[in-house]
Amino acid sequence: MAGLSPPELYAPPTVPGMFMHQAGRFGNRVLKLTKQDGRWVPTTWREARENLRRISMGLLAFGIEKGDRVGIVSQTRAEWSDADLAILTVGAVTVGIYPTASAWEQRHVIGHSGCRLLFVENDMLLDRILAIRETLGLPEQVVVFDTARTDLPAAVATLADLKRQGHALELSAPARFDALWRAVGPADLATIAYTSGTTGPPKGAMITHANLFFTAINAVKTQDLRPEDFGIAYLPLTHMLQRMTVYAAFHAGIRGVYAESIDRLIDNFRELKPTVQVGVPRIFEKIHARIRERIEAGPALGRRIFAWAMEVGRRAAPLRMTGTRLPLALAISRAIADFLVFAKIRAIFGGRVRRLVSGGAPMPRELLDFFFTAGLPILEGYGLTETVAPVSVNRPDRYRFGTVGTLIDGIEAKLADDNELLLRGQGLFTGYYRDPEATARAIDPDGWFHTGDIAALDAEGFITITDRKKEIIVTAGGKNISPQNLENLLRVHPLISHAMVTGDRRPYLTALLTLDGSAAAAFAAREKLPAGPPGSLASHPRIHALVEEHVAAVNARLAPYERIKGFAILPRDFAEEAGEITPTLKIRRREIARIHRTLIDSLYQ
Repeated sequence: MAGLSPPELYAPPTVPGMFMHQAGRFGNRVLKLTKQDGRWVPTTWREARENLRRISMGLLAFGIEKGDRVGIVSQTRAEWSDADLAILTVGAVTVGIYPTASAWEQRHVIGHSGCRLLFVENDMLLDRILAIRETLGLPEQVVVFDTARTDLPAAVATLADLKRQGHALELSAPARFDALWRAVGPADLATIAYTSGTTGPPKGAMITHANLFFTAINAVKTQDLRPEDFGIAYLPLTHMLQRMTVYAAFHAGIRGVYAESIDRLIDNFRELKPTVQVGVPRIFEKIHARIRERIEAGPALGRRIFAWAMEVGRRAAPLRMTGTRLPLALAISRAIADFLVFAKIRAIFGGRVRRLVSGGAPMPRELLDFFFTAGLPILEGYGLTETVAPVSVNRPDRYRFGTVGTLIDGIEAKLADDNELLLRGQGLFTGYYRDPEATARAIDPDGWFHTGDIAALDAEGFITITDRKKEIIVTAGGKNISPQNLENLLRVHPLISHAMVTGDRRPYLTALLTLDGSAAAAFAAREKLPAGPPGSLASHPRIHALVEEHVAAVNARLAPYERIKGFAILPRDFAEEAGEITPTLKIRRREIARIHRTLIDSLYQ
């Protein structure tokens, strides 16, 4: 990590302290790229610092004081991070709110946190926030990033308006900005990060500047990030995993970019060529499905070459993992396989990726093996909102597939009697906002945070997460089963988008499956199935037969009590709008079970 500033040089050791120090160092180096009028426009550290001054002073001009809660309702974009950094710089508290969340959830977060000001992405979200304000009386002020309106309602301003007022205030008090960010301390509350609510209403985890600072520096250290690295942000910035990559980039001096959209992500990969890329399993699963889809749709010779290359890669993988030199014949075969197949897979990510990092949910082992074979190692990590994202991670020089790696410095772990993972250390949250009862349940008197995850911890310190404590299925026969493991196996098939295994207090397991829309459409076109609405494919005999064959193959790998004895293919995918998945694409079991209760019951008749 040559060229990085030692953490002790940051004064104060806070996110704005880190940014201001690095802005002084890097000056005219490019910090980020944003798409404007069809081209990528660079912003230097110096320009970003001036932009920060105006937004921060604008917040002061709008009456925001240290400790006030300020929300952001927006998709991932540069302005999200600009607003967040300004909020932290004035000593206020960032409250990220998913733009795709239900109106009820948004109202809950705004009201529970007491947001005084809210940054809003566009006119559509502005309408919803104004309706919420009518009932709550909050937020007092709204600032919109993009608007086509010329007559904004009272107490609604554009981001440009806020910057203009900030500039005017700065001219009248030029020393105020430096005094602001220097007055922010490590123990000050930086953000209230609301959980995505897979098991109930969101709770607000209180996270300090010290927590953010500690985790950002450890992320750089564990992944050997360098100033010449480049990454693309596309996950929700409301989620701590993506937000921490931004803070880590400040410390490492990494140049970054905000993806145009999820739909344009692969185009952005190819165009911008990241070197280190963070993602979640669902994105890698979708890319894997697209690769398999193209192979299946191609000529028979291409399928044979692909199968041969994957077999060569599988034989070479164990040696590559241990750094062992390949025998000459295998080395030649792998070089040919790389030229014909693997290089094309790497080109999907731009061709320069040194490694991929995954978090947020377990990654199916088949996908880890597939991408490693192609020269794209995926290093899994583990963390929760309460741990400020990564608390353990596989390292480039020390990794083990199927685990979430080893603990970062400053964190300790142990297993409870029921194998629940308990954590303690510098990076953990301080408690739940306005919820002392939930805090007491989560953090015991000795300071151990009870994660709710069941885990195994081996002699070398590698952690394996086996399931969520509250999601373990106990069948009528008394067998304890981890549904996530089974769901990972089911989702490997290119046609399957989501899977939810059910069977708690039932005699056997069943599953609800959804189709990947584009993969199903491609299969239908290739097999010349009759045209019809997307939902009609879920009931087509050919689709059902393929899925049934895959379920049987999965069952063959399982113990008898783990096998799926019935399944249903839904006519649509699980949807965030319906409350069935979180913004980070994790399933909400309770809500899915409630919505599809009749169908689930029918699988047991």
